[in-house]
Amino acid sequence: MTINRRAGFAMPAVIGALVIIGILVTSGFYMARQELRIGVASNHANMAVNIAQAGANEVMANWNGYQLGNIPMWGQTTIVDTIANGIWTVRIQNANNFVYFLTSTGQVTEGGALWAGASRTIGIATKILFANIDPPAALTTRGQVKVGGTSDIIGTNYTPPSWGGVCAGHSGTGWDTTGVLLDDITGSNPAVSGSATIQGTPVAAEDPTIVDSTFTNFGDMDWGELVAFAQIEGKEVTSLGGNINNVGPAVTAGRCNTAVLDNWGDSVPGNLCGAYFPLIYHGGSVNIQSSGFGQGLLLVEGDLQLRGGFTFFGIIIVQGTFSTGSGNNRVIGAVMASNAADLNQSFLGTGTIQYSRCGVQRAVLNNASLSRARPLDNRSWVDLTAAIN
Repeated sequence: MTINRRAGFAMPAVIGALVIIGILVTSGFYMARQELRIGVASNHANMAVNIAQAGANEVMANWNGYQLGNIPMWGQTTIVDTIANGIWTVRIQNANNFVYFLTSTGQVTEGGALWAGASRTIGIATKILFANIDPPAALTTRGQVKVGGTSDIIGTNYTPPSWGGVCAGHSGTGWDTTGVLLDDITGSNPAVSGSATIQGTPVAAEDPTIVDSTFTNFGDMDWGELVAFAQIEGKEVTSLGGNINNVGPAVTAGRCNTAVLDNWGDSVPGNLCGAYFPLIYHGGSVNIQSSGFGQGLLLVEGDLQLRGGFTFFGIIIVQGTFSTGSGNNRVIGAVMASNAADLNQSFLGTGTIQYSRCGVQRAVLNNASLSRARPLDNRSWVDLTAAIN
């Protein structure tokens, strides 16, 4: 008997089915993995943008005028920090001392070796907002002003010789101003005697709108806020008493020690404390004397007299009277004295109040408490990822 053998088809069919199923499963895993990678990449790209934005926001919210206000024109500096899911790097470039361009890069570090590394870069054009403290004269005050001895009040703009490199745009006669600005210049006010002089464009002027608020309101900030900032900075110097001597820079371990109460900065920009412009407050009346010097913004709640060769670079605002005594006392910047009690203010000895546009501007722009960076109102934000990467 002959047996006819026929090849079976079940096994090939099963194998074929398994191959097809394997292909489908593999394709499914591959597509799922691709979807996962695309999803993670998209998520991390958004996360990188958020990290970059967080870095820019952090720099703007904690704008350090002391550090960043001294970046030279078109110069730059970089700040880096680590947060929970990444690292941000912000490059700050000075465009014209009032506009700064921030280039912020965010890099994702979460996800391990497989997923970490996403990076995005954004750019933000910012403008600097600062307290509107802009004295209109070398001396702005009320009441009777007497200038005697060999004292001078000068509204002609002056740039200290060692400041030339940091005063771009603030030098020259285009910034000349009034010598003495008063609420009333009738009669012999201001009175000049001896070899004293008042100089300016004009020499003296009257502004009847000078009132108490002239010496307490400064744009978005007022006197109370300035005092609070000085206290936060640790520069309320009332505890030094009614006679303050020999203030000046303090350097510890090769760094400017801003925690020292009588460290009032250094008038030489290249020195360690040369970029330190403190906000200084005295809660009473005070005499500052004995050949010391300082810079920044000096606030005095009572009366202030300079004597014994004290020099100050910046802005002095006094709620009482301001006067000078013996010695070569100098203010390079401007003085505002409220003199609400309408008392006589005498400028004697060899004292000088010399208007300096650069001194006024640096006192405000270089103080961390008085300046803030904010995005420009229109078109301040740009995605730079494609341009840089």
